[in-house]
Amino acid sequence: MAAVYVNNIAIDAGEDFNQDYTLYETGGKVIDLSGYRAKAQIRKHPDSKTAIDFSISFPNRTNGILNLSIARWTSSLLKPGRYVYDVMIVKEDNKKEIVIEGSALIRAGITTDSSLISPSSTERTCIAVIDDSSKTFTDLETTWNTFRSTYPNRTFYLLQPTAQGFGNSVGNTNYDNLKCPDKFVAETTVNISPLI
Repeated sequence: MAAVYVNNIAIDAGEDFNQDYTLYETGGKVIDLSGYRAKAQIRKHPDSKTAIDFSISFPNRTNGILNLSIARWTSSLLKPGRYVYDVMIVKEDNKKEIVIEGSALIRAGITTDSSLISPSSTERTCIAVIDDSSKTFTDLETTWNTFRSTYPNRTFYLLQPTAQGFGNSVGNTNYDNLKCPDKFVAETTVNISPLI
């Protein structure tokens, strides 16, 4: 079981927020986050019906490191003041646990430039559907490497058409069937909750 880490943060509205955390068990051992998912939200107060999701990535799963971020175009939606946030991990057996919590101070910027708030071309979300089985693995890997080097900051989701119908998420065991390059899992937002 992980210890709940209390960490108060400050976010400047209209600016990118990015912070790494290392998760430890109660006894001090680093948690191996392989196979884990996570979700984090910020709300005005715990009972608020509206929330903003943090983007979560795992820069180093085996060393227990996860990253929270909010893009500037999302932080610009937050009004100045005090908020609360937490981070929930979902283990491989689907058990959920809050591992980080705290308050978030949203600060208003003095100097602003609304033209800088919108996402640039390299920062836009990309959703791909793989439905062409005629491509070879090498073709797909070349395309993937070109895409990631051209747009290294894009949030990326992969949709897989299945016979099970719309709304079924793809688990890690399905990637081989899609001929996904080896770097796919490490370089995409598969750590973010699947699109349903």
